Amino acid sequence: MRRRKIFHIITTIESGGAENAILTLAKAQVRKGYEVKVIPLKGFPELQKDLEQNGVGVLLSSLNKTVLHQISSLRRVVAQDAIVHAHLPRAEILCRIAFGKGRTIFTRHNAESFFPRAPKLFSQILSRWVTKDSNIIAISSAVLNFLQTNREIHKTCLSTVIYYGYERRFHEFSRRKDNFAPPRSTYRLGTVSRLVIQKNVSLLIQLTAALIKNGYDVETIIIGAGPLKEHLRSEANELGIMDKVDFQGRTLDVMSHMSSFDVFVLSSHYEGFGMVLLEAMDAGIPIVATNISAIPEVLGQEHPGLFTQNSLDSLTEKTTAFLDSEENRIKILEYQNMRLDLFTVANYLEGHEKIYKLTKFCDNTSKSLPD
Repeated sequence: MRRRKIFHIITTIESGGAENAILTLAKAQVRKGYEVKVIPLKGFPELQKDLEQNGVGVLLSSLNKTVLHQISSLRRVVAQDAIVHAHLPRAEILCRIAFGKGRTIFTRHNAESFFPRAPKLFSQILSRWVTKDSNIIAISSAVLNFLQTNREIHKTCLSTVIYYGYERRFHEFSRRKDNFAPPRSTYRLGTVSRLVIQKNVSLLIQLTAALIKNGYDVETIIIGAGPLKEHLRSEANELGIMDKVDFQGRTLDVMSHMSSFDVFVLSSHYEGFGMVLLEAMDAGIPIVATNISAIPEVLGQEHPGLFTQNSLDSLTEKTTAFLDSEENRIKILEYQNMRLDLFTVANYLEGHEKIYKLTKFCDNTSKSLPD
């Protein structure tokens, strides 16, 4: 039986939430019997080796080329009967131009405007043009609600929510339950984040200062890069805690760094999903995160670490509850371990297969889909 081809067109394959999710999906599709290709449009192909080692082809013919070259290349290399799946705005626009309306499946990974730096009306018009007569996947109900409320999907667009899937990397939860016994003299707070306004890392730095003022011996590890790095360093310096905040930059080995955290903090103003939350659950770290957008969808509304957006008092209260009580720590690790079971790769793959079979260019070839 002929294998069905899938082309994932994505803005970059530099490691990040959306990019790592596509890595997981592509690997699962290869295991299911699909022939899968990934086409990045810009940046450095950071995930190329990992993709290729798992049987996913990486085509670099469009990488860092002009728009006209990329459109021509997409038309040339994408098979006529293939499933075309675009991720992130640049890829969506190019696929809409290259293949016309209704030919591409789009995944929206962020709860933000399609064109954030443009006037709202322009972003709405552009996004609706892209999605006319198409299928769109939102990675959370928060993302879908944002798209609908802000009129960023066309009325003819069919939409569905498919949560990210996650492959566990730590398998023995029992060995992680006693991470904090006996109590450490210094606790390590940590986050993995782009250093941009959305992530509100400034609040984590303020938390560090507040805990030290209240007598806690803490240090904070910030993994990630971005335009606000120097501003955040200046803020830590002004608060007199520069020696307690370690900016470690980007890394592909996130899990090994996470394993040293005592509490993981995600202080974002909004999140489309928050893949890093699944990684923190898997690493066995108590999570404190903003109670907004997709975060309670991932952690669960009853998660005791949810704090009020941009409230230092609320963040401090939730964090100290985990620092002060071994019982709280063990309970939350047990809860998070069960919560992680909801985000399986099998569900992630199955959700996409349903959408692929509904898409019009599958009508004559659906029998070729792997069983």
